[in-house]
Amino acid sequence: MYPEDASSDEMRLAAMETILPTKAPDSINDSLDAGFEGLELNVAGPDPADDPIWSPSNRNRIRCRSAELGIEIPSICLGYLNGGGVTHDDPDVRADARASILRAIDASAALGADTILVPFFGDMMIESDREKDRLVAGIGAVATAAEAADITLALENTLSGEENVDLCERIDSPAVGVYYDVGNAIVYGIDAVDDIYALEEHLARVHFKDYTEDGSRMIGEGDVDFPACVEALADVGYDDWIVLETTSGEDQVADAAENRERSAKYLD
Repeated sequence: MYPEDASSDEMRLAAMETILPTKAPDSINDSLDAGFEGLELNVAGPDPADDPIWSPSNRNRIRCRSAELGIEIPSICLGYLNGGGVTHDDPDVRADARASILRAIDASAALGADTILVPFFGDMMIESDREKDRLVAGIGAVATAAEAADITLALENTLSGEENVDLCERIDSPAVGVYYDVGNAIVYGIDAVDDIYALEEHLARVHFKDYTEDGSRMIGEGDVDFPACVEALADVGYDDWIVLETTSGEDQVADAAENRERSAKYLD
């Protein structure tokens, strides 16, 4: 998946839309003001009234603004699936989630985004073999469409790197990978460096945030060993986006800019 000579200076920084005060297209301006090169859109819900990405005219405005300002849209996050995804007990909810991912594939292609974050947190946290089986079946059912659109479905969850490798191997699609969050590793007591090496070619995208046992912190003020994580990412040949999902206070753009600057120092 990655060239053998990849190094950390090839990684670029993007903001997750949730760390900014606005929605696209205005969040693109905020990303530029905070010094980012890219913006990961956070989709608020599956219906046209929930989010601008579901409207072709709004998608066109987003693409025009991103082209005008030079801010790429590398990915979108389907955060609402934490309330009802492909591992849900209700088969109708699972079917709706699959249909929603298929619509998101079309929207991502129209936006020029090559990755869709499919999360499994909250109500959709994976805690049993039955839920793993449902994930494999549900994501497997939409993987062919993602592959045809040249889009990666990136799974983010609370499982270890080895467990995620097993899921990816069971799904067996080049369009499915893992979205790894080095801050979440602290929350769930997982070794991020070990996970990065375990995931290797299954690593689709990376979130940066920092944590202590007391909660979220600005980059560099928590327990994440960013130098070791960056070294591991370089070792496995990761040369893609680092997306910040960081904490902020009253001035979200200023705090995003500070977290971006701190993160950039680890990539030098």
